[in-house]
Amino acid sequence: MTAVMAIAYNTMREALSRRVVLLFLFGALVLIVLSPLFSFLSPREELTLLKSLGLGVIQLASMFICIVMGISLIPTEIERRTIYTVLSKPVQRYEFVLGKFLGGILTMLFNILFMGIVFFAVVAWRGTPKQALDLWKGFMMIFFQMSILVSLAIFFSVFLTPFVNFFMSLGVYIVGTLSSVTESLMKGENRTIIQKGIGAVLHYLLPQFGNFNVQNKIIHPETRIINETVYYIQNIGYALLYIAVLLIIAVIIFDRREV
Repeated sequence: MTAVMAIAYNTMREALSRRVVLLFLFGALVLIVLSPLFSFLSPREELTLLKSLGLGVIQLASMFICIVMGISLIPTEIERRTIYTVLSKPVQRYEFVLGKFLGGILTMLFNILFMGIVFFAVVAWRGTPKQALDLWKGFMMIFFQMSILVSLAIFFSVFLTPFVNFFMSLGVYIVGTLSSVTESLMKGENRTIIQKGIGAVLHYLLPQFGNFNVQNKIIHPETRIINETVYYIQNIGYALLYIAVLLIIAVIIFDRREV
């Protein structure tokens, strides 16, 4: 476990030393700069637009940084040949993969918290602290959504080049956010067997990122989730299970790979 934490710490330190942090800073600055521009709207409309814009910026920025960071976590070590130094020590390959993943999600947590705190302050300033408190649910779901994406990028990185991995991870994320579309393709009455089969594969095999999008419920409080606690527990459990499966497969492939 000490080796995993050491790898995670170094991974996080390297990731935060890159310029990806500037993108998060930019996202936070956008929230601060744009908020006064909506003063011509009614207070309710202004707050609704601000929440929609802010959560969207945080999710979009997190997604791109997540992919860019995730696709390079392992290949960079191989290209620099530093992986040989790491694996020559009493470090197992599964510890290396797990450490990289943990470092990746810690980096994401740091940046989501940073943007979230700034966004929370903006909403509390333009609205009320009580309205801002509801945002933590959105931040939490974005974090688990991005944790799946990090594990997916690491999974692809053990057998794909970073270039191919980027488009694969991005494509899976886009399709995964359209879980309602794949479900309708799978269950549509006018669909052929082939279409239903494709829909079923996409719906059950790919991660259902769309289930983590709770922005609409936060922006419009009147559209409450039925049995909210169960909803969040189910989705968090799904995320943890999917991450575990991806990492186990990634470790098996990486363990058999010559580096």
